[in-house]
Amino acid sequence: MDHDINQLSDRLDVLLGRFRALHDENIMLRNRVAVLEGENRVLGDKVEAARTRLSGLLERLPEE
Repeated sequence: MDHDINQLSDRLDVLLGRFRALHDENIMLRNRVAVLEGENRVLGDKVEAARTRLSGLLERLPEE
């Protein structure tokens, strides 16, 4: 019986270790996603500003 309890305890320790590792990785990935979403918004704003400027330039070109 003690062997079974020790074996169960060991398996529980492994499971908890994996849980902690996955939990930490999940936090890291969530932070990375937040950073990338912020960068994506900034780049989207830059693209929109460039599109607006280009549209303005095209309107000012003389027509042939």
